[in-house]
Amino acid sequence: MRSGGFGSIEWPDAMRNLMKTFPAGSLVTLAAASLLLAGCGQEVHVHSQASGGHKHASPHGGVAVELGDHQFHLDFLHDPAAGTLTAWVMDAHAENFVRVALPALNVQVATDSQTNALALLPVANLSTGETTNETSQFRAEAPWLKDLRRFNGLIDTVEIRGRKFSGIRFTYPAQ
Repeated sequence: MRSGGFGSIEWPDAMRNLMKTFPAGSLVTLAAASLLLAGCGQEVHVHSQASGGHKHASPHGGVAVELGDHQFHLDFLHDPAAGTLTAWVMDAHAENFVRVALPALNVQVATDSQTNALALLPVANLSTGETTNETSQFRAEAPWLKDLRRFNGLIDTVEIRGRKFSGIRFTYPAQ
């Protein structure tokens, strides 16, 4: 990006080319600027179904699973030494925590040899003020999670802020 006209705004090269084609005050320029600058963070990028969309990295070093059409994420982190699976409810860009009131986050964990039901329970966090009635973090501990290196997960249904998501599948670690 290089700056060009319009004060100190940093315009992407595509926007600069568009501004040369249409007058600065035109509705087309304003609409195009809105679309180009409405990307995730400060980068401009396109969400494409043909390419499978784009992915956000897990902020916790695990697997970020998109819910809906870029509405929320569940960020999973498995600790095989401790035998735990933790999930955080995150915003559309996997940047901010989203507090929810769920009694549990139910996940089916499947390996080559077995499938187990796992209820991740709400975790309170005194430093953030989260309670078990309103939290972004869920955790489960099970002996069979110890030393597990790879698995497939399935969440039948979860409701976050009035939106239901069904058939959520993921692989851990991501492929």
